[in-house]
Amino acid sequence: MQVNPGNRVTIHYQLFDEEGELFESSREEGPAEFVHGEGEIPPGLERALEGKAKGEKVRVELGQEEAFGDYMPEGLITVPRSELPDDVELGDLVPVRLTDDDGDELEDGELEFRVVELRGDEAVFDANHPLAGQRVTFEIEIMGISQP
Repeated sequence: MQVNPGNRVTIHYQLFDEEGELFESSREEGPAEFVHGEGEIPPGLERALEGKAKGEKVRVELGQEEAFGDYMPEGLITVPRSELPDDVELGDLVPVRLTDDDGDELEDGELEFRVVELRGDEAVFDANHPLAGQRVTFEIEIMGISQP
């Protein structure tokens, strides 16, 4: 079986930043799973895995537009510290529930924002992926492919 849209794919991966430093690896947490073609992984990575088979290894370098996108300054969000746990620290990832214009929570509407600044009564979150604006490299090993 090959990686095609709609297949459930299990991979081990290593992700390296543009300096070649290891940013994240599935080897500690266990393999990652996704449904191919559903936009669950960066688009350039999805294209690189298309048609590959179980056991294949893929190394792919992606520009920012194919990986985690451009860094967007508007992704910096200031919130009152009173809305956060007392023990929040610089660098923490804080779960944030997203709502629509009416204030209703969105289905699958939770993201983690990184705390990049703490000042007085405010905290600044960065909604950008930590590797936004960077060229990255993925090393992938396809562990399994199945129908959903």
